Amino acid sequence: MSVINQMLKDLDQRQADQEGSSNFTVPVDSSSSNKNILFISLIVIVLLNAGGIFVWQMYVENQSLKVSKALRINDSEKPVLKNSKLENSANAVKSESTSKANSSNVNTGLLKNQQNKTEIAQVSAQSTPPINKVIQDKVSNVEIPLAPISTETPYSNNQAASVTSTPLPVTKSTLKISRKELSPDELAKQKLIRAEQALANKDIAKAESLFEDVLLVIPEHKSARKQLAALWFGRKAYSDALNLLSQGINLSPNDSEFRLMKARIYLKNNRIRQAFTTLNNIPNVNDVINVEYQSLRATMAQQLNEFSFSAEAYQILVSIEPSSSRWWLGLGVALDSNSEFEQASLAYKTALNKNGLSGSAENFARQRITELGE
Repeated sequence: MSVINQMLKDLDQRQADQEGSSNFTVPVDSSSSNKNILFISLIVIVLLNAGGIFVWQMYVENQSLKVSKALRINDSEKPVLKNSKLENSANAVKSESTSKANSSNVNTGLLKNQQNKTEIAQVSAQSTPPINKVIQDKVSNVEIPLAPISTETPYSNNQAASVTSTPLPVTKSTLKISRKELSPDELAKQKLIRAEQALANKDIAKAESLFEDVLLVIPEHKSARKQLAALWFGRKAYSDALNLLSQGINLSPNDSEFRLMKARIYLKNNRIRQAFTTLNNIPNVNDVINVEYQSLRATMAQQLNEFSFSAEAYQILVSIEPSSSRWWLGLGVALDSNSEFEQASLAYKTALNKNGLSGSAENFARQRITELGE
C-alpha cells in the first residue's frame, strides 16, 4: 500500500506541475509590436497618398473637360486665329492686285476651315479625349487663313482699324553739352594770361608749365619763349635756356632779342667767343638799330681783337646817339687799334668836344691825339 500511495503522490505532483506550467505566460517581445505599428502606419500613408492622387486626377480631368469645352466654343465663334492679325498687318502693305487674288483664296480657306471644325466638334461631343490630344489635333488640322483684305483706299478708317498700328518711336530728351573748340591763338592767349597771373602770384613752376603749353600750341610765339628763357636763366638752367633760344633763332633768324639773351647767357659762363658769334652772325648785322645789342657786340669784339667789327658797331652807336661822348671815344679806340690812325684822331677830338667824359678818359684821348701827330 505504501508503494501505491507513493506513486499516487508522484502522479498528483506531476499533474500539479503541468497545471503550473500551463498557467505560465510567455512575455511578448516589444520590438515585434513596434514593427507592426510601423507597418500599419506605412499602409495608412500609402492609402492616403493613393486617395490624394485619385482626387487630383479627378480634378485634372474635370479641368481638362472645361478647357476643351471652352476651346470648342472659341473655335466655333472665332474661326480666324489671333496670329493672323500679324500677317494681316504685313499683307496690308501689298498692292491692290495681290490683295484681290489673296481674298478669293482666303474665303475658300475659311469655308474649309469651318467644315473641318464642325466635324471636329461632332467627334469631340461623342468622346472627349485628354486636353493635350485635343490641342494637338486642332493645331494639325486647322489651316491658318488670311483675313479678307478690304479693297477700299489704303487710308480708310475701316482698314486703319483692322491693321495693327506700329507705335511711333519715343524720343527721349537728352542734354548735350557742346564744348567750343578754341583756335590755337585763342588757346595760347588764355594760357598766356594764366601764366602772367602765376608770375604775379610768384608761382614760377606753374608759369613755366603754362609758357611751355603756349609754345606747344604756337612754337613761333616769341613772348612766351622769351619769358620762359628768362625764367630758366633765373633758376640757372642755362643749358635749357640756350636750347630754347636756339630754337627761337632757327624759327626767327632776324630776331635780335633772342640773340641778345643767348649772348648774355654765354657771357655768364665766360664763353665770350660764342656770345660774339651769336650777335655777329645775325643777317644784316649793321642794320640792327639797337644800342644794347651793338654796344655788347662792340665790347666783345674789342676783347677778342676783332677791331673791324668793333669799329662797325661803334659807327652804328654814334649814328644812333651822336651826342654820346663814350661812343666816340670807343670808336677812336677801335680805329686806333685797327691802325686807322687818321680817323681815330678825328674820333678822339669829337669825343673831347662832347660832354660826359671822365678826367682819365679825357687825358687818354689827348695823349692819343698827341701820339698820333696832332
